[in-house]
Amino acid sequence: MQFAKWYLPILVFVISGMPALSGAFDIQLTQEQIEEAKEYGAKYKGKEIFNSPVVKSACFGEYPKGDGGLVLSKYIEIAVTSSMQAANNMRMTSDEIREIEKSTAMKLVVDVSEIVENPEDVEVFLVQESNTILPLKYEFGKEKRVVQDVVCFFQYEKLNPGVKTEIIIKTGDRQRKYKINFSAIK
Repeated sequence: MQFAKWYLPILVFVISGMPALSGAFDIQLTQEQIEEAKEYGAKYKGKEIFNSPVVKSACFGEYPKGDGGLVLSKYIEIAVTSSMQAANNMRMTSDEIREIEKSTAMKLVVDVSEIVENPEDVEVFLVQESNTILPLKYEFGKEKRVVQDVVCFFQYEKLNPGVKTEIIIKTGDRQRKYKINFSAIK
């Protein structure tokens, strides 16, 4: 009986803590969520998507108009891809969706004001409480813009969507810091 007295409060805490984490982006999307994200993207065609409530919550800084970036959870990535394709009267293919679904890394798109030769010339890391999380890899963004985008890949398993996150971006002598709340991102 003594065991139950100290075990029960821990069990209640763990169970009650779960809803707080469920508000954060989902690593595994249901078919319903995938369809919802596709429809959401088609509703806000092209660049309009960045002013939509759902995608705006995944943007930080002045992105896409200036310094900052975009957290591409699986839901957000499907919505943005669907939006860009809808602007060109196209639809996402099942292969594109499957590729996003099987990903084990969250993408973080950062706006780089400076010209860099290699994506690795940009350092991006996340700080969550006392943990510093480094990306698996960097790539240049696909979209041609006046400023360069660098895409960083962070393993989902290393992220805690329930804690506040600081994004630190270093290019040359310049360092920028942004705060983001993963729990507000679909």
